[in-house]
Amino acid sequence: MTTANPVELIPPTRQRVWGVPAVLNFALGGLGAGFYAAAALAAGLGASPAVTLASWLGPALVLAGFGAVAAEAGRPLRGARVLARVRTSWMSRELVLGAAFAGLALAGWIAPSAAQRSLAVAAAVAVAAAQGCLVRRARAVVAWDVPLIPLLFVASALVSGAGLLLVTEPLTGGGGAHALAGTLALVPLAFVAWLMYVTWSTAPAFERATRPLRAAPGTALCLVGYLLPWVAVALAVAMPPLATLVPAAGALLLAGQAWSKWLLVLTVADLRPVTVATLTLQRRVS
Repeated sequence: MTTANPVELIPPTRQRVWGVPAVLNFALGGLGAGFYAAAALAAGLGASPAVTLASWLGPALVLAGFGAVAAEAGRPLRGARVLARVRTSWMSRELVLGAAFAGLALAGWIAPSAAQRSLAVAAAVAVAAAQGCLVRRARAVVAWDVPLIPLLFVASALVSGAGLLLVTEPLTGGGGAHALAGTLALVPLAFVAWLMYVTWSTAPAFERATRPLRAAPGTALCLVGYLLPWVAVALAVAMPPLATLVPAAGALLLAGQAWSKWLLVLTVADLRPVTVATLTLQRRVS
C-alpha cells in the first residue's frame, strides 16, 4: 500500500536550547539599541536630555542582555571565545556589533557630535538586525525560518525604544512632538510587519507552529502592544490635556514587544517535523 499524502514520521517538538535568558537577551538588547536610536532620531541627531540618558542606558541594556544569555550558556567566562567565530556565527556578530554600539554611544560623553550619533544609530540598528539574523539562521525551527525575521527584530527594537522614550519623557523631556509623531508613524509599520510574518506561509508546518499568534495570545499582543498605545498617543497629539496618557502608551509598547519575543522564542518555536512524501507498506510473504 502506498500513501497519497506526505507522512509525518516524527511530529514537531518544542526547541529546548533557548529559554528565558534568550528572551531577555533579545528583549533587553533590542530595547537598549532601539532606545538610543529613537532618542537620537527624535532629537534630529542633536543633543538632548533623552539622548544623554540613552547614551548610557542603551548600552547598559544591551550588555545586560548579553549577560543573561552568557549565564544560560553555563560558562560565561568563556564568552570571549565567541569572538573567534565572527566570520561564520551571527552570535559572534551580535556580540561585536553590541560592543561597537556601546562604544559609539558612550563616546557621546567624550566627543558628542552628529557624526558620532549617526554611527551609534547605525550600530544600534545593526545589533537588532543581527539578533534577527541569529534567529533566522536556526533553520530547524519552522517559525523562525522566515526571511522577514531580521526586519521584524529591527521594527520591534525601534518600537520598544520609542516606548521607553515615551515612558521617560516626563523626566527628560523626551523627543517632544517629534517622538510622538515618530511613534504614530512607526507603530503601524511595525504592526504591518508583524501581520506579514504571522501570515507568511500557508505550509502546514508553519501554520501549525504559528497558530498561537493567530489565536488569543496573538490577538492580545495586537491589541495591547500596537492598537491601544497608538490610540493613546494619537489622543495625546489631538488633545494636549491627554498628554498624561503618553507614559502609559510607552509602557504598553514596552510590554508588547517583550511579549512578542516571549512568544517567538518559547511559544511558537517548534522544530521542523520529519516527513516523507510517500510511504509504501509491503506485506511480507511468509
